[in-house]
Amino acid sequence: MPAKKSKKASSSASKSKKTTKSAKASKKKAAKKAATPAVLLVNIIPRSLSGETNQDSEPTIAVNPANPLQIVATAFTPDPQQGQFAPIYISQDGGNTWTLNSIVPGANNRTGTGDITVKFSKSSNVLYAGILRGDSKTTRMNILRAKNFMSSTPMEILVDRKGVDQPYVQVATVANGPDKGKDRLYVGNNDFDADDGATATIDQSLNAASTTPDFKKIRVESRETPGQDGPPARPSIHPDGTAYAIYHSWRTYNDQSGEGTADIVVLRDDNGGTGAKPFSDLIDPLDHKAGVRVAQGTKFNFNGFLGLQRTGGDVALVVDPSNSDIVYIAYNDDHGADYVLHLLRSKDRGKTWSTDLRTIRNALNPGLAVNDAGKLGFLYQQLSGPAAAQRWVTKLELTTNGTSWTTLTLATTPADTPTARFDPYLGDYAHLMALGRDFYGIFSANNTPRKQNFPSGVVYQRNANWTTSTLLDVNNTSPVKVSIDPFFLKVTG
Repeated sequence: MPAKKSKKASSSASKSKKTTKSAKASKKKAAKKAATPAVLLVNIIPRSLSGETNQDSEPTIAVNPANPLQIVATAFTPDPQQGQFAPIYISQDGGNTWTLNSIVPGANNRTGTGDITVKFSKSSNVLYAGILRGDSKTTRMNILRAKNFMSSTPMEILVDRKGVDQPYVQVATVANGPDKGKDRLYVGNNDFDADDGATATIDQSLNAASTTPDFKKIRVESRETPGQDGPPARPSIHPDGTAYAIYHSWRTYNDQSGEGTADIVVLRDDNGGTGAKPFSDLIDPLDHKAGVRVAQGTKFNFNGFLGLQRTGGDVALVVDPSNSDIVYIAYNDDHGADYVLHLLRSKDRGKTWSTDLRTIRNALNPGLAVNDAGKLGFLYQQLSGPAAAQRWVTKLELTTNGTSWTTLTLATTPADTPTARFDPYLGDYAHLMALGRDFYGIFSANNTPRKQNFPSGVVYQRNANWTTSTLLDVNNTSPVKVSIDPFFLKVTG
């Protein structure tokens, strides 16, 4: 006869099972917590400017590879002293706190500078910028350099010419060979001075840190246009010297309606743009011209709006720093009333492309970055909700394979408050970059201090009452109207 189990023995066994289940649950919870990225989100308006109500839109960011604690950000922010130089935002503690340094030439009292993008040299503290001067009645581009971005010395002007739109800066420092240590500077832009409407251009210097660097204008458009290309031209440079670029290649355009069609064209140069015909190493298999047409006949409306934000065609591109064969792009295409964002990938240096990895309706301002582990970050801003209660939802999606995604909702803010003072409302772009395993980004949004608006958490420098959801002046008492602020983002883990 089998021995009977005592109640005590039975109780012990039950406790043992419960303990095992509890241990497994704890491990799962710990694993989930470890897999969740850590998010730092900071409103970068300093406390000393708590009373400001500017439309601080169209932000960009640059992290110093030589010292990641040093970060520079920009936006349409006027100089608080209304001087002749527009400010940059500076952080010396990894993005936790920010101050202003007014060193950008050509300021005005409404937006500070015009369009601006910034990038650090890979091996020094040199900061480069491409701007449209805020004091010019026409589109006047400056390419700038600061050897000490924390000093009060104005940025040095390397290039100055008119009739150029939306300069976008990228920098690569040569790692090997006879040019080792030289900064190669690439500034994508839309240059209206080009012949035959081939306005998509890259200004390039192969030694930008020299005393008097030489610049070359590379006309990258190889097809017929209706008089110009779209504003964005975006380079992305791999450490091995492979240089990619993407641009909005216009095929048709109606001056009255603002509607048109465009091809999304990707270019490649296997030697960093040093040859006789730069950015011509990727040939379209159908028309045998430089640049693969990844998408043809996409629709855009240059007079259109998504909420209070104007539209007109977005493109973004990034090359995987661990493998120059892998490149990602994002672009917009109008589908009826929807403004649709597409994300694609190439694994063979831009020759062939995947179907959509992501398709996001009513979204714009794509930002792409790949970290050293090959993880892709995809930043965008989406107009969501019913017409009477629409919100701008800013998200960062992360993936290692293009199929499984981790989604971080960074902000969900009212889309109709405040009213727009000028175009663009949020900006014609937001920015995302990676350094090591970490992602850094910036976007602009409604600054109402309400915790529910920032599901991943947020820190404000400027004074705010989070109980009453009210911004406060420098005296920390007087209420301040809601406006548009830039928000810094860092994601680790």
